[in-house]
Amino acid sequence: MSIGLSIVVLVVGLAVLIAGAEALVRGAAQLAAQLGLSHFAIGVTVVAFGTSAPELFACVGAALQDAPGLAVGNVVGSNIANILLILGVGGLIAPIGVHRRVRLVELPIMVGITALATLIMLDHLITRIEGIVLAAGLVGYVIFIIRTHREDIEHGFDDTASKPKPIRVDLLFIALGVVGLGLGAKALVAGASELALRVGVSEGVVGTTVVAFGTSLPELAATLRAATKKQSDMAIGNVIGSNVFNLLSVLGVTALVSPLGIDSSMMSHIWVMVGVSVGLLVLCAIRPVLGRVLGVVFVTGYLVYVIVSYTTMGANSL
Repeated sequence: MSIGLSIVVLVVGLAVLIAGAEALVRGAAQLAAQLGLSHFAIGVTVVAFGTSAPELFACVGAALQDAPGLAVGNVVGSNIANILLILGVGGLIAPIGVHRRVRLVELPIMVGITALATLIMLDHLITRIEGIVLAAGLVGYVIFIIRTHREDIEHGFDDTASKPKPIRVDLLFIALGVVGLGLGAKALVAGASELALRVGVSEGVVGTTVVAFGTSLPELAATLRAATKKQSDMAIGNVIGSNVFNLLSVLGVTALVSPLGIDSSMMSHIWVMVGVSVGLLVLCAIRPVLGRVLGVVFVTGYLVYVIVSYTTMGANSL
């Protein structure tokens, strides 16, 4: 497969993956609403899963196609992109305020989960047992969020759409979404793996940059919508929730499918992920508003990370 064809396969796979995620979220959210779930419950379950579904399916596809570097790189790179690129772009559009509860509770939890996942990866292997631990952590996290936001849920909006579609239409969207995610993941991994081989960089670097950026597009779109509507809670919550989901569910489920070996060259990217997560926590404690200046700093930092990844962190010889 030539470089040009590899890029075409990668882009087509990415497009199908994102379209599949959109169909899945649309169908599942409407179905959940018709079943009487609150908007908050839909957001913390269906939407959280939907925006991270590309990462999940891409990682599972990578594991099944014996490309663990892409799987781990996708999660690590997505978390870095969520903080630096997505929050940075959001801050450029409109200042993002970080409420006190987010600074004191949600952000520390995200950093703690990042630390836990990093400890698990220090021995360069995520076993099935560790995958179970991570997946169980997601269940605990969701239960915690539901209990601590019980008042919001009980007093939330439970109304369904004024003209709800038949349930069979929702089920069709869900089915098409799952098929699209599966096919898109297969094409994405195949194109990315071949591209890594052709250009002479590791699968991990392609995973942390090209694949991670692509699978983070749903989060980018959601944050851009939130920023333009000046919904700071949604913008920062989208990033925190996505990062937690990526570490607990995506890594956990993927390790259950196949234990994930981690190349030593990937550790530098993992430490970058830890650094930007801790940095965000400290920054928000000092300055609870992410404005345009910080947006420029974040986006610039992401561009520097990508350049360094391809110049000093990505050679196959590492």
